[in-house]
Amino acid sequence: MIIVSIIGFIFTLGLVILIHEFGHFYFAKKAGILCHEFSLGLGPVLWSTKKNETQFSIRAIPIGGYVSMAGEDVNESYVNVGDTVSVTLEDGVIQEIIIDPLQQADAFTVDSLDLRNADQLHINGTPVAEDAFLVFAKKRLQIAPKNRSFESKTLWQRFITIFAGPMMNFILAIGIFFVIALITGFPVDESTELGGVNEGFPAAEFLAEGDVILAVNGQSVKTWTDVTDALNDTLGTRNIPITFERDGDRQEVALNPRLFFYSIGFNSHPDATTDLRIGPVVDNTLAESAGFLEDDIIQSINGQPVNAWQDVVERLQANKTGQVMNFEVVRGDAVRNLTVTPYEEAILATQDVAIVESYIGVAPTNAFNFFGAVQSGFTGTLAAGALIFDTLGLLFSSSQVGAGDLAGPVGIFQLTAQSISGGLLVFLNWIGLLSVNLGIINLLPIPALDGGRLVFLGYEGITRRKVNPRVENTLHLIMFFLLMGFFVFVTFNDILRIFN
Repeated sequence: MIIVSIIGFIFTLGLVILIHEFGHFYFAKKAGILCHEFSLGLGPVLWSTKKNETQFSIRAIPIGGYVSMAGEDVNESYVNVGDTVSVTLEDGVIQEIIIDPLQQADAFTVDSLDLRNADQLHINGTPVAEDAFLVFAKKRLQIAPKNRSFESKTLWQRFITIFAGPMMNFILAIGIFFVIALITGFPVDESTELGGVNEGFPAAEFLAEGDVILAVNGQSVKTWTDVTDALNDTLGTRNIPITFERDGDRQEVALNPRLFFYSIGFNSHPDATTDLRIGPVVDNTLAESAGFLEDDIIQSINGQPVNAWQDVVERLQANKTGQVMNFEVVRGDAVRNLTVTPYEEAILATQDVAIVESYIGVAPTNAFNFFGAVQSGFTGTLAAGALIFDTLGLLFSSSQVGAGDLAGPVGIFQLTAQSISGGLLVFLNWIGLLSVNLGIINLLPIPALDGGRLVFLGYEGITRRKVNPRVENTLHLIMFFLLMGFFVFVTFNDILRIFN
C-alpha cells in the first residue's frame, strides 16, 4: 500500500504542477519569449532532454517546478565590457560565447558589445547570431535578445503568461469535476426510490435497492428532498417509522439512525436503542484524545443529566464556538469524567459537515446528465475555491486554527494516501481540490508568487510605468526565502503530527 501511496503522491503533485507550468510555458512561447528550461520538480536533475531551444527536465524533489524565461532576472548580463571570452564562428558570425576559462582558446577582451538589440548583435564589431549560446563550465545558455525577453513584451502578453499557470489549474479542476459528475450521475430528486443501501447502517437490515419510500415518521414524502428534510427534522429521535413500497406491497419498519457527532468524533453505537452508548471511536479524533472508548454510556454533559440522544444533540449543537465540555460516562462499573473542546461550527463547515448528522444508510437513484456534468465542473471548482478561502479565513478568525495546522508535502502525502484508499472518485476529487488550491495560493498577492507578479503588472497598467526591476526582483527574492522558511516550518509540523 505504501508503494501505491508514493506513486499516487508523485502522480498527483506531478499532474497539478505540470499543468500549472505548462500554462506559463505555452503562453510564453505564444508571445515569443525564450524559455531556457521547463522543469518538473526541484533539486538535482534526474533526466533531461532538449527540444528546439528549451531544456525539459525532471528533477529529484517532486514538490515544485518552473519555467525559466529570458528577461525574468534583472541580472542577466552574463557578458560585460572588460570580460575575457573566446568565441566560435560560422561564416563570420559568432555562434558560441565561451565564458568558462578552462575552455577558452584564443581568448580576448570585450571592448564593445550589444547582445540585446536583435538588429545589430555584436562583440567587438563581430556579428553574433540571435540564437548564439553562452558556454559555462556546466551548462549552455542561449542568449536572449530584447525581442525574446519577458520584459519586452506587451502588458497583456506578460499578464496572460503569468496568469496562465493558475488558470490551467482551474481548467484541470473543471475537467476532473466534470468527469466525476459523468461517472456518478445526479440524484433524481423527483423520486423517492432507493438507488442504494449502505451496509452497516440501520436501513440495510430492512430496505433494499428499488424500494420506494412513502413516508418518514408519519410525514408523506414525494421527492428525495422531502425524505432528507423529514430525517433532519427527527435528528436524535429513536424508532423512526419508515413506510415504503416493495413490489406493490406497502410495508413499515422502525429505524434508529446512526448519529455522527463530527465536532468531537464519536457516533452512536449501531446497537444503541434506549441507552446513550458510543460506537467505535475513530483514530486521531478529539474523542480518542479525550479518552472516549466504544461502549461508554453518556450520563451527563457539563453537570446536566442527559436521558436521550436528542439531549446530546441539543447540547452539542448549542456549542458552536468550541467551548470546553465535560462528559460523565459510565464505563463498566465505573464512572469517568472526560473533558473535550469540540471543533467550532465554522471549522466543520470547511469540511462540508455539520456538528451532528443523522444517517440511516440510503441513497437516491442517479441519472446521467451531460449538461449537468458540465455545470458541475464549474460549480465544483467554485465550491472548492470557496472552501479554500473559508479555510484561509479561519487562520485569522478562529482560535482553534493556526499556521501549524497547514499541510506541507508530508501532510499532502497522507491526504493523498487516504484519498486513494477511498477509491477512484475520492482520489479524483482530491486531485481537483489540490489543483484549485495550487491555483488560488499562487494568485495570492505575495511577491515570489504569480499573484505578486500580477500586482506589479497591475501597478504598471494603472500608472503606465514599470516598477524598478531591481526593486521588484529584490522583493521576489526576499519573499522567496521567507516562503522557504515557512515551507520548512510547515513540513516540520507535518512530521510532528505523525509522531504525535
